[in-house]
Amino acid sequence: MLRSTLIRTAIAGVAVLGLAGCGGGGNQLGNNNAGSSPAPSKVTSITVGSADFSESQLLAEIYGQALAAKGIDVKKKPNIGNRETYMAAIKDGSVDLVPEYTGASLAYFDKNSTETDPQKAYDALKKALTPGLEILEMSPAADEDTIVVTKATADKYNLKSIADLKGKNLVAGGSSEFKVRTAGLKGMKEKYGVDFKDYKTLDAGGPLSIKALGDNTIQVTDLFTTQAVIKDKGWVQLEDPQHILPPNNIVPLIRTDHKAGDVATTLNAVDAKLTTDDLTALVKRIDVGKESADAVAKDWLSKNPVS
Repeated sequence: MLRSTLIRTAIAGVAVLGLAGCGGGGNQLGNNNAGSSPAPSKVTSITVGSADFSESQLLAEIYGQALAAKGIDVKKKPNIGNRETYMAAIKDGSVDLVPEYTGASLAYFDKNSTETDPQKAYDALKKALTPGLEILEMSPAADEDTIVVTKATADKYNLKSIADLKGKNLVAGGSSEFKVRTAGLKGMKEKYGVDFKDYKTLDAGGPLSIKALGDNTIQVTDLFTTQAVIKDKGWVQLEDPQHILPPNNIVPLIRTDHKAGDVATTLNAVDAKLTTDDLTALVKRIDVGKESADAVAKDWLSKNPVS
């Protein structure tokens, strides 16, 4: 997902919850093949990171608080930035753990991937990862990219599918990544023959894009399926029969040299409890209710204890 990620404002910050003091070296990526740089039996501290949007920050908080409850010293560095930025951080060892999305992450590691089935995308991601990185179990919770227009625009141009945008001479807007990724304008051009009159670089599903769509400054943008604003405003999600938008189940991405048994067990238990409905409701509390990710995560964990 172009979360690459829910207010995704283009902030150049850092959201990290990291694992330190656990064997395996700081900048050294281990090999994720069997028998090479095995996971440590125990870790004492961990740095967990997130992207620069509220859902990723929420998931990082949930992961971090769940691990802290197990006696692990958790460090946080929020708002790392876009996928390219936080991937660099986890590769160089300044971050040890980030919440990720299967399809979007797969597209990052394997630009030729065309998987549209959630399980197959997860399996392909496991094989495509850089040596020294691993994913844990996939959550049933998912947050997909979705191409959105207002109901007025959909009615005016009879829009039901992304293909219907062809020849409509509309203005699109969103993140800088949405403009160049296959799950964005590049894929819309290649798979659907869609061109736009103009593109306004705003943010990734954040307040700038939402406002611009609402006031008709742009007519098309990329939002995320867990954003309550879509339903609240009655906006229309365009169908994607060519599958340029990948499946995006939540999954922890972790450095092998920090994947101790208690860490993996805790994170897998968290992800097993998460649902898409949970994410939608929790993100709304942050984006609309203006609650902190820290408080929302704490409340969710109190109602969904991880044994």
